[in-house]
Amino acid sequence: MALEYLFNCRRLLLYYVAVVFLFLSGCSKDTVKPETDNKDTDIHKYEIQKLTYFLSENDKIDTVKVGFAAEEFSNPSAILINVQHKEVFEDLVKTSVFQFDKNGKELPKDFDKAYFEVSVPEIYYGDGRFSYYTDRFSLTDSLLTKPYNHQMSFSMELNIPAKSKLILEKTIDRYNITCSFELIVRNKKSGELFTLNGKWKGVLRYTNESFKVSQKDLD
Repeated sequence: MALEYLFNCRRLLLYYVAVVFLFLSGCSKDTVKPETDNKDTDIHKYEIQKLTYFLSENDKIDTVKVGFAAEEFSNPSAILINVQHKEVFEDLVKTSVFQFDKNGKELPKDFDKAYFEVSVPEIYYGDGRFSYYTDRFSLTDSLLTKPYNHQMSFSMELNIPAKSKLILEKTIDRYNITCSFELIVRNKKSGELFTLNGKWKGVLRYTNESFKVSQKDLD
């Protein structure tokens, strides 16, 4: 009887140990959660419903003539020479910055403007319409710069007289703009709309290429 009693006690003890282990394991699974990227979740809560650009009373378009270093083509020989030359406008950039008004309804703190890339103006038409640049820019209030993606190259023939040099100078017009915008953002879960206004400043485009060729005798 004593041995049987001892055996039953051991079985009962093992049973309680197993129950306690299972209980603790269950608690552990309930309290430990996998890590989540809250920022990524917040980003996808929103979508841009509408972005409109327009010229208001205080907006403007400025034209700046951009000059480049002159190039020289020398002919030390005693006869006229012809040079086939391809002129390229390098280092042209497209810029963008969104300046948001402080007045009006504030966007939620978890809305990351810089995450969203949008179209920006390239050409303004007299009837108030815009056409848009092929590359998109982030909705940031920091100045962004990208290489201008329209190839600006021109082929020309230069006739260089004997014992002389030609000096080639070039310019191009850059159009800068300050215009207004209205941005409407939608919370995809709640359907709530947020409207924000401000100014967009940047380079519209480059045009009106100009070349000037002058001749000088070689020293």
